[in-house]
Amino acid sequence: MQNRSPERFRPNVGALLRNHDNHILMAERLNQPDNWQFPQGGVDRGETLEEALWRELSEELGMPSPRVLCRLVAQAQPVRYRFPENLRSRISRKYVGQEQSLFLLDFLGTTSDFQLDASEHPEFRAVRWVPLEEARELLWEVKRPVLDAALAAWTEHLAKGWRP
Repeated sequence: MQNRSPERFRPNVGALLRNHDNHILMAERLNQPDNWQFPQGGVDRGETLEEALWRELSEELGMPSPRVLCRLVAQAQPVRYRFPENLRSRISRKYVGQEQSLFLLDFLGTTSDFQLDASEHPEFRAVRWVPLEEARELLWEVKRPVLDAALAAWTEHLAKGWRP
């Protein structure tokens, strides 16, 4: 295994999709049952954070027009988190962690707008809408500080709730 630079964090975006019931979308990883997360992914070279957000929503959830189905509400400042030392993955061989920027979006569509098998390389097996507190509990522990920082910054947006 190659040595990771202690300062290499992968740029990453994550999406908190909120429905009209103020529930958050969680997606179960295809090859990891009971591993739930927000739609998220890396930022490609030359791509803005927002461009990465729309691309990831399209790729991971199979939404043909995420900009039509989602309304961007807020973007949080990026927060870094480190991967556990025992994590063995393609990404953890190159990076010590991720610098994740979360986005809050109001979802204007229905769950039938998700086509999880639309990609050549699907990532999720299922989705479900849950209250924010449950979403936090389902989230991988190392990512919770990213969510907590975003929620602290979004107090006003969260108090207003979902808006059409």
